[in-house]
Formats: sequence, C-alpha cells, structure tokens
Amino acid sequence: MLSRIQITFVGGGSVLWGPPLITDLMLTKSLAGGCLVLYDIDPPAVEQMARLARRIAAETRSDWQVKVQGDLDKALAGADFVVFSIAQGGLEAFRHDLEIPWRYGIAQPVGDTVGPGGISRALRHIPVALDIAHRMEELCPDAWFINLTNPLTVITRAVNRETRIRAIGLCHEMSAFIWHLSGLFDVPLSTITVRVAGVNHLPWVLDVRVGRQDGFALLRQWLETHGVQHLLRDLPKRSSIDTVFCDRMAVKFILFQLYSYLPGAGDRHVTEFFPTFLSADSGYGRAYGIELTTIEHRCQLLVRRQQAVARQIAQPEPLELRRSGELLSRVVAALGAGPPGRFIVNVPNVGQVDNLPREVVLECQAYLGPGGVEPSSVGPLPAGVVQTLAGRVWQQETIVEAAVRGDPERVLQALMADPMVPSWETAQALRDELLAANVSHLPQFSH
Repeated sequence: MLSRIQITFVGGGSVLWGPPLITDLMLTKSLAGGCLVLYDIDPPAVEQMARLARRIAAETRSDWQVKVQGDLDKALAGADFVVFSIAQGGLEAFRHDLEIPWRYGIAQPVGDTVGPGGISRALRHIPVALDIAHRMEELCPDAWFINLTNPLTVITRAVNRETRIRAIGLCHEMSAFIWHLSGLFDVPLSTITVRVAGVNHLPWVLDVRVGRQDGFALLRQWLETHGVQHLLRDLPKRSSIDTVFCDRMAVKFILFQLYSYLPGAGDRHVTEFFPTFLSADSGYGRAYGIELTTIEHRCQLLVRRQQAVARQIAQPEPLELRRSGELLSRVVAALGAGPPGRFIVNVPNVGQVDNLPREVVLECQAYLGPGGVEPSSVGPLPAGVVQTLAGRVWQQETIVEAAVRGDPERVLQALMADPMVPSWETAQALRDELLAANVSHLPQFSH
C-alpha cells in the first residue's frame, strides 16, 4: 500500500472535470490522506480549483493535501499517477477543428475523435502528452499516465509507443450507455453486465446480460414495441446546451439491427465513425436525433461551469458531495491502495482481440490491481464488427506517426482514410488550412 499517494493533475484548473474527479477521489476511503498536485497554465483557474478542492477535503474529512504547482517538473516529481486532461489551444483552437471542415460541408457532432477535427486535435495534443511522458521517465518513471483527453485512443497509443511510461485511457461513454440500458429495461444498474471490445467512442458491445437474461433479446423485444426512433420524441426544435448532449440512441439501434451487436458510445460520437448518418438530406444527423455541438454551446457550458464552481466556493452551507459516474477514482484505487476490480479501459492490444494488430490501443475490459492491467480476451471479433474497426486502427496509427514526426504527407493520408472527407481536393485543402490554423501549437511541423 502506498503511504501517501500523489496524484498530479495536468489541467488541474478545469472546471469541467476538476469538481467531479476531485470529489470522487476524496470520497474514496482507500485513498484518504493522499496528495493532490494541481498544475495548469492558467494560474487563476488552478488557484480557484485548489480552493474548491481544499473545501471538499475538509468536508469529506479525508486528510487530502492540495498543492498548486506552477512548475511542471516539480508537479511531476514523485507522482504515482499523472492525470492528463487538457485542451491545447482552448476553445479557439477547437473552433478551427469544427468550422474549417464545415466550410467544406463536413458536419461533426463532436469533432474531437475522428474526422478532420479529431485529426487536427490529435496533432495538437500528442506532442504535449509526449513531453509530459518523457519528463515522467526522469521524474516519476513508475507512475501511471492516465489519459482523459480526446482523441483518447491516439494519445494513449502515442505515450505507450514512444515512451517507457505505462498509459491507460479512461472514458465515461460506456458508463452512460449502461445507464441508458437500465432506463430502457427499468432495471438497476448493478444487474447489467457487458462484454466489450473496440476503440474509444466505437466500443462494440458483444454481449449484454440483465441478471440471467439475454440483454440483446430484451432489446429486440423493446425495439419491436417502440421502434428505433422512440427516444427522438424529446428532440427540441432548437438546440441548446441542455439538449445537445442527449443520446437518443437511434443510430445505435439501427446499427444493432444491421450488425447484431451494439456500439457502446453516444450517438454523437458513433455517427462520426459512420458519417452516412450526417448527410445534408438528414439535416446533418437531425433525422436521427443528433444535434451538432457548436463552439457557442461549449462556451456557454464553460461559463455555466465556472459560475457553478464560484458558487460552490462561496456558499455558506455544506456542499452536496456525491460520486459521479467517472472511473478515475476507482481505477487509481485499484492500481494503488485497492480494492482491485474490473473496468472498461483503453490499453494496448496484447492479445485480447485476435484479429486486430498487437499493441494498438483498444477499449476493452481488464482486471486492474497492484500488479497492473490484465486485459480480458474476447478472441476474434465478428467479421462485420472488425471491418468497422480495422480501417480506423490503421488511420489512428497514421495519425500518431504524423503527430510524432511532424509529417504533413501522413496528415494527408489520415484525412484520405476518413469517410467524412469526400475528395482528394478536399483532403488537401483541409490539411493545409488546419495546419496553418494550428501553426502555433504544432512545433513538430516547423522543421
């Protein structure tokens, strides 16, 4: 057992992820007495988050120390876990990821994983992740790099490929998926178990059990009664930050009927892997319940979360502290102080999927304990499922190579491999415009 676990949060000023993750950590009994080091390039934001974290520590009586460190090397020194949750370039860089492709008729409901936006975001974030991991090799070589930043797969792959640091990626989409199933079937969350393999934001659910019942059989019965568009009844006439993140599941239901297996992420993400659902004729996905998340939506959400954090710090009454659905605290506990457990994580393929390349990062179930990560084997994936993943795995390997080497030709290869990109001419224009828009964040392309 670690005497006083140190968790260094890179991006520790985040009002989106800081409050729930810090609350979860400090509500975890086996982690009591830990040390949380917050590092961020935005000093006012990280100081504000430290004030909230200290209040949470006091109210949970968990004996956590909270430190703010403005020097990255000092923040990493002695860490047991380094949590990577940043937005390189902020919302203005994200704006380019969405708005440049949109000028070419490419609609991206999210724009942070695949498509031109996902590629652009990867080029910005992989060098930062690798810089931190290389520093970790000197300052905390036994620490875990826990990646929460999208595009999750390629960042996690780059760190595992290019450094000696152990990196895993965590995503909440599968947790949300199981929550949705519990609502459809009107059963407790604890009764649902799944078997999963794929890539982040396209994990395929290969089996569902609801207690002792076949969950896929239950879903077929539900669809016979309700139809694939049943949840579209709450689709508003006008999108807002209260509605754009809703998962109405119509795309997943259609794909389930086609493949006999079910994607386990929100439809906003899934459609970016299947952009036939995002045509102009469908209202760029609206016919299937998809609302495009704009930069304006994200700016409004950021302001809302900033105001919420300020209220939490200032309110005289005790905070309402309860666990979120995020995995971080339980994964940290499993790898450190305990208890161990089984989780859905993003880790290298060491044989858990027979018919995808070794070492590529896959989202799958694994047993986590003091000895590390032991992925669960699912054998070969069904033919229909694996063909939706194989091309993406190749594309993601190309993206990693492009980002690491600063290779504009491989950027073009990655764009040409993406079904969102309609032509060679569009791929060339996107490559040139996205690289130019991100030039201040792409030092690897300056040679």
